[in-house]
Amino acid sequence: MITEIQLCLDAFDRSNPPLCGDDPARNGFRRLCCRCPFAVRRAPLVYCERFEISIRARDKYGLSAWKEIRNAVLERDGSTCTVCGGEQDLHIHHIDHNPTNDDPENLITLCGICHARVHTELRREGGAGRVARVLPAARRRLG
Repeated sequence: MITEIQLCLDAFDRSNPPLCGDDPARNGFRRLCCRCPFAVRRAPLVYCERFEISIRARDKYGLSAWKEIRNAVLERDGSTCTVCGGEQDLHIHHIDHNPTNDDPENLITLCGICHARVHTELRREGGAGRVARVLPAARRRLG
Protein backbone atom coordinates (compact mmCIF):
# COMPACT_ATOMS: atom_id res chain seq x y z
CA MET A 1 0.00 0.00 0.00
CA ILE A 2 1.39 3.41 -0.94
CA THR A 3 0.29 6.33 1.17
CA GLU A 4 -1.50 8.89 -0.96
CA ILE A 5 -0.63 12.52 -0.37
CA GLN A 6 -2.76 15.39 -1.54
CA LEU A 7 -0.39 18.01 -2.86
CA CYS A 8 -1.05 21.73 -2.84
CA LEU A 9 -0.71 23.62 -6.11
CA ASP A 10 2.68 25.00 -5.02
CA ALA A 11 4.07 21.47 -5.28
CA PHE A 12 3.84 21.79 -9.08
CA ASP A 13 5.14 25.35 -9.39
CA ARG A 14 8.75 25.26 -10.56
CA SER A 15 9.08 29.02 -10.17
CA ASN A 16 9.42 28.41 -6.41
CA PRO A 17 12.76 27.23 -5.03
CA PRO A 18 13.13 23.51 -4.31
CA LEU A 19 12.31 22.33 -0.82
CA CYS A 20 16.01 21.84 -0.05
CA GLY A 21 16.48 25.62 -0.38
CA ASP A 22 18.87 25.15 -3.33
CA ASP A 23 21.23 23.12 -1.12
CA PRO A 24 20.70 19.50 -2.22
CA ALA A 25 23.27 18.15 0.27
CA ARG A 26 21.37 19.58 3.24
CA ASN A 27 18.76 16.88 3.74
CA GLY A 28 20.13 13.68 2.22
CA PHE A 29 17.46 11.43 0.69
CA ARG A 30 14.70 13.66 2.10
CA ARG A 31 15.90 16.53 -0.11
CA LEU A 32 13.77 15.00 -2.80
CA CYS A 33 10.54 15.10 -0.88
CA CYS A 34 7.53 14.08 -2.92
CA ARG A 35 6.15 17.59 -2.44
CA CYS A 36 9.06 19.15 -4.33
CA PRO A 37 8.18 20.04 -7.93
CA PHE A 38 11.67 18.97 -9.05
CA ALA A 39 11.60 15.44 -7.61
CA VAL A 40 10.72 12.40 -9.71
CA ARG A 41 10.47 8.94 -8.14
CA ARG A 42 11.65 6.03 -10.26
CA ALA A 43 12.22 2.98 -8.07
CA PRO A 44 14.81 2.41 -6.75
CA LEU A 45 15.91 6.02 -7.31
CA VAL A 46 14.63 9.48 -6.69
CA TYR A 47 15.81 11.95 -9.31
CA CYS A 48 16.13 15.71 -8.86
CA GLU A 49 15.51 17.40 -12.18
CA ARG A 50 16.76 20.77 -10.90
CA PHE A 51 20.22 19.51 -9.90
CA GLU A 52 20.21 16.55 -12.32
CA ILE A 53 21.22 14.07 -9.66
CA SER A 54 19.94 10.65 -8.67
CA ILE A 55 19.74 9.62 -5.05
CA ARG A 56 20.03 5.95 -4.21
CA ALA A 57 17.57 4.76 -1.59
CA ARG A 58 20.50 3.63 0.55
CA ASP A 59 21.46 7.29 1.00
CA LYS A 60 18.57 7.66 3.44
CA TYR A 61 19.52 4.95 5.92
CA GLY A 62 21.71 7.22 8.05
CA LEU A 63 19.02 9.87 8.44
CA SER A 64 17.06 10.34 11.65
CA ALA A 65 13.72 10.27 9.77
CA TRP A 66 14.51 6.77 8.44
CA LYS A 67 15.64 5.63 11.89
CA GLU A 68 12.31 6.77 13.34
CA ILE A 69 10.40 4.77 10.71
CA ARG A 70 12.65 1.75 11.27
CA ASN A 71 12.19 1.88 15.04
CA ALA A 72 8.41 2.18 14.67
CA VAL A 73 8.32 -0.90 12.40
CA LEU A 74 10.56 -2.86 14.79
CA GLU A 75 8.28 -1.95 17.70
CA ARG A 76 5.15 -2.83 15.75
CA ASP A 77 6.65 -6.24 14.85
CA GLY A 78 7.75 -6.92 18.44
CA SER A 79 11.47 -6.58 17.59
CA THR A 80 11.40 -10.07 16.10
CA CYS A 81 11.64 -11.52 12.62
CA THR A 82 8.11 -11.91 11.31
CA VAL A 83 9.05 -15.19 9.61
CA CYS A 84 11.18 -17.13 12.13
CA GLY A 85 10.80 -15.10 15.35
CA GLY A 86 14.53 -14.43 15.59
CA GLU A 87 15.70 -11.41 17.58
CA GLN A 88 19.21 -10.90 16.18
CA ASP A 89 20.45 -9.02 13.09
CA LEU A 90 17.05 -7.46 12.31
CA HIS A 91 16.47 -5.79 8.94
CA ILE A 92 13.52 -3.85 7.53
CA HIS A 93 12.28 -5.24 4.20
CA HIS A 94 10.25 -3.31 1.59
CA ILE A 95 7.38 -5.65 0.71
CA ASP A 96 6.78 -4.09 -2.72
CA HIS A 97 10.54 -4.12 -3.44
CA ASN A 98 10.49 -0.33 -3.90
CA PRO A 99 13.08 1.17 -1.52
CA THR A 100 11.56 4.64 -1.97
CA ASN A 101 8.20 3.48 -0.54
CA ASP A 102 8.67 3.85 3.21
CA ASP A 103 5.00 3.57 4.14
CA PRO A 104 5.03 1.47 7.36
CA GLU A 105 2.43 -0.85 5.79
CA ASN A 106 5.05 -1.64 3.12
CA LEU A 107 7.73 -2.51 5.67
CA ILE A 108 8.27 -5.74 7.59
CA THR A 109 10.92 -6.92 10.07
CA LEU A 110 13.11 -9.82 8.96
CA CYS A 111 16.29 -11.27 10.43
CA GLY A 112 19.33 -11.21 8.16
CA ILE A 113 18.93 -14.88 7.20
CA CYS A 114 15.22 -14.61 6.33
CA HIS A 115 15.88 -11.34 4.48
CA ALA A 116 18.55 -13.05 2.36
CA ARG A 117 16.18 -15.96 1.71
CA VAL A 118 13.42 -13.60 0.58
CA HIS A 119 15.73 -11.87 -1.89
CA THR A 120 17.05 -15.22 -3.15
CA GLU A 121 13.49 -16.44 -3.66
CA LEU A 122 12.58 -13.23 -5.52
CA ARG A 123 15.23 -14.06 -8.14
CA ARG A 124 13.72 -17.50 -8.82
CA GLU A 125 11.00 -18.09 -11.38
CA GLY A 126 7.64 -17.63 -9.65
CA GLY A 127 9.38 -16.51 -6.48
CA ALA A 128 7.70 -13.12 -6.29
CA GLY A 129 4.30 -14.81 -5.99
CA ARG A 130 5.51 -17.13 -3.24
CA VAL A 131 7.04 -14.23 -1.29
CA ALA A 132 3.86 -12.20 -1.76
CA ARG A 133 1.90 -14.99 -0.06
CA VAL A 134 4.35 -15.73 2.78
CA LEU A 135 5.17 -12.24 4.08
CA PRO A 136 1.60 -11.03 4.69
CA ALA A 137 0.76 -14.36 6.36
CA ALA A 138 3.81 -14.01 8.62
CA ARG A 139 2.78 -10.49 9.55
CA ARG A 140 -0.79 -11.57 10.39
CA ARG A 141 0.61 -14.13 12.86
CA LEU A 142 2.10 -11.26 14.89
CA GLY A 143 -1.08 -9.19 14.90
